[in-house]
Amino acid sequence: MRKIIIGLAATGLLLAGTVATAGTANAAGTRCGDWSTSEPLLKYGATGDTVRELQCELNYSLNPDVFGKTTVDGVFGDDTLRRVRIFQNCMPNLQVDGQVGPQTWGQLDWWSSKDAYPNCSAG
Repeated sequence: MRKIIIGLAATGLLLAGTVATAGTANAAGTRCGDWSTSEPLLKYGATGDTVRELQCELNYSLNPDVFGKTTVDGVFGDDTLRRVRIFQNCMPNLQVDGQVGPQTWGQLDWWSSKDAYPNCSAG
Protein backbone atom coordinates (compact mmCIF):
# COMPACT_ATOMS: atom_id res chain seq x y z
CA MET A 1 0.00 0.00 0.00
CA ARG A 2 2.85 2.37 0.87
CA LYS A 3 4.46 1.80 -2.56
CA ILE A 4 1.18 2.67 -4.28
CA ILE A 5 0.83 5.89 -2.29
CA ILE A 6 4.46 6.87 -2.98
CA GLY A 7 3.96 6.06 -6.67
CA LEU A 8 0.81 8.17 -6.86
CA ALA A 9 2.53 11.05 -5.05
CA ALA A 10 5.48 10.91 -7.47
CA THR A 11 3.11 10.82 -10.44
CA GLY A 12 1.24 13.81 -9.05
CA LEU A 13 4.46 15.78 -8.66
CA LEU A 14 5.52 14.84 -12.17
CA LEU A 15 2.18 15.93 -13.61
CA ALA A 16 2.21 19.13 -11.58
CA GLY A 17 5.65 19.94 -12.97
CA THR A 18 4.42 19.27 -16.48
CA VAL A 19 1.41 21.51 -16.02
CA ALA A 20 3.56 24.29 -14.55
CA THR A 21 6.02 24.01 -17.42
CA ALA A 22 3.23 24.08 -19.99
CA GLY A 23 1.75 27.15 -18.32
CA THR A 24 5.10 28.91 -18.40
CA ALA A 25 5.59 28.11 -22.07
CA ASN A 26 2.11 29.40 -22.91
CA ALA A 27 2.73 32.54 -20.88
CA ALA A 28 5.42 33.49 -23.37
CA GLY A 29 2.65 34.41 -25.79
CA THR A 30 1.08 32.38 -28.52
CA ARG A 31 2.47 34.65 -31.22
CA CYS A 32 6.16 34.54 -30.36
CA GLY A 33 7.11 31.24 -28.74
CA ASP A 34 9.06 30.05 -31.80
CA TRP A 35 12.44 31.27 -30.55
CA SER A 36 12.53 30.69 -26.83
CA THR A 37 10.41 30.07 -23.75
CA SER A 38 13.35 30.98 -21.52
CA GLU A 39 13.11 34.37 -19.84
CA PRO A 40 16.51 35.23 -18.35
CA LEU A 41 17.63 38.73 -17.42
CA LEU A 42 18.49 40.48 -20.69
CA LYS A 43 20.60 43.60 -21.04
CA TYR A 44 22.09 45.72 -23.81
CA GLY A 45 24.61 43.64 -25.76
CA ALA A 46 22.84 40.29 -25.29
CA THR A 47 22.36 38.13 -28.38
CA GLY A 48 20.56 34.96 -29.39
CA ASP A 49 17.16 33.35 -29.56
CA THR A 50 15.96 34.81 -26.28
CA VAL A 51 16.59 38.31 -27.65
CA ARG A 52 14.61 37.32 -30.77
CA GLU A 53 11.78 36.31 -28.46
CA LEU A 54 12.04 39.68 -26.69
CA GLN A 55 11.99 41.57 -29.99
CA CYS A 56 8.96 39.64 -31.19
CA GLU A 57 7.08 40.33 -27.95
CA LEU A 58 7.99 44.01 -28.16
CA ASN A 59 6.58 44.13 -31.70
CA TYR A 60 3.26 42.76 -30.43
CA SER A 61 3.25 44.85 -27.24
CA LEU A 62 3.80 48.32 -28.67
CA ASN A 63 1.46 49.86 -31.21
CA PRO A 64 3.28 49.67 -34.57
CA ASP A 65 1.37 52.72 -35.84
CA VAL A 66 3.02 54.77 -33.08
CA PHE A 67 6.35 53.03 -32.52
CA GLY A 68 6.99 51.05 -35.71
CA LYS A 69 8.46 47.57 -35.48
CA THR A 70 11.94 46.43 -34.59
CA THR A 71 13.92 43.95 -36.63
CA VAL A 72 13.90 40.50 -35.03
CA ASP A 73 17.63 39.89 -35.42
CA GLY A 74 18.63 38.54 -32.00
CA VAL A 75 20.82 41.53 -31.10
CA PHE A 76 19.92 43.65 -28.06
CA GLY A 77 21.22 46.88 -29.53
CA ASP A 78 20.17 50.52 -29.54
CA ASP A 79 16.73 49.98 -31.12
CA THR A 80 15.80 47.13 -28.79
CA LEU A 81 17.02 49.13 -25.77
CA ARG A 82 14.95 52.14 -26.85
CA ARG A 83 11.84 49.98 -27.26
CA VAL A 84 12.35 48.22 -23.91
CA ARG A 85 12.54 51.62 -22.20
CA ILE A 86 9.43 52.84 -24.04
CA PHE A 87 7.54 49.72 -22.97
CA GLN A 88 8.72 50.00 -19.36
CA ASN A 89 7.69 53.66 -19.31
CA CYS A 90 4.18 52.60 -20.42
CA MET A 91 3.83 50.27 -17.43
CA PRO A 92 3.25 52.12 -14.13
CA ASN A 93 4.73 49.28 -12.06
CA LEU A 94 7.99 48.83 -14.01
CA GLN A 95 11.33 50.48 -13.38
CA VAL A 96 12.63 52.11 -16.57
CA ASP A 97 16.11 50.60 -16.56
CA GLY A 98 16.35 49.06 -20.04
CA GLN A 99 16.85 45.59 -18.58
CA VAL A 100 14.36 42.80 -19.13
CA GLY A 101 13.85 40.90 -15.89
CA PRO A 102 10.89 38.96 -14.45
CA GLN A 103 8.52 41.93 -14.12
CA THR A 104 9.17 43.22 -17.64
CA TRP A 105 8.90 39.70 -19.10
CA GLY A 106 5.59 39.25 -17.28
CA GLN A 107 4.13 42.44 -18.76
CA LEU A 108 5.51 41.61 -22.22
CA ASP A 109 4.02 38.11 -22.05
CA TRP A 110 0.62 39.53 -21.18
CA TRP A 111 0.54 42.37 -23.71
CA SER A 112 2.04 40.37 -26.59
CA SER A 113 -0.75 37.82 -26.29
CA LYS A 114 -3.53 40.46 -26.52
CA ASP A 115 -5.17 42.12 -29.49
CA ALA A 116 -4.65 45.50 -27.84
CA TYR A 117 -1.78 47.79 -26.87
CA PRO A 118 -1.00 49.59 -23.63
CA ASN A 119 -2.02 53.24 -23.57
CA CYS A 120 1.26 55.05 -24.10
CA SER A 121 2.65 57.63 -26.46
CA ALA A 122 5.88 58.15 -28.32
CA GLY A 123 6.46 61.45 -26.54
